[in-house]
Amino acid sequence: MTGLGGTRAVRLAVLAVAYGWRFLKANAQVAATVLTGRPRLAPVLVVVRLRCRTPAEVAAYMGLITLTPGTMAVSLTPDRTRLLVHGMHAPDVASFRADLAHLEEQLLRAMRRPGRSEAASDEQKAG
Repeated sequence: MTGLGGTRAVRLAVLAVAYGWRFLKANAQVAATVLTGRPRLAPVLVVVRLRCRTPAEVAAYMGLITLTPGTMAVSLTPDRTRLLVHGMHAPDVASFRADLAHLEEQLLRAMRRPGRSEAASDEQKAG
């Protein structure tokens, strides 16, 4: 490993494992809803302010959200600063928002070089 953040490959592997666990839990929740015949749905739409700045970061984040069973990235503002997200099992909206923020943080930690500031990402977005 190089530095505290590790190599990009290591950071991406950590993201893959964390997301894999998230994916399995979401699948179990959706399967339980289908199999029990007693849906415990608590649908919600939330607007999330993005820390993602580059098109690749935004696309990856939207992809991870949409691939997770029970969630879907619905709409992105033209300036790519806010994302509308639907959650199927979100009885606690604050917890749902926190979970989305945590996913974004994991993604940015994997995609950005360690120590890279958001200002540097803003420059890449503009350029």
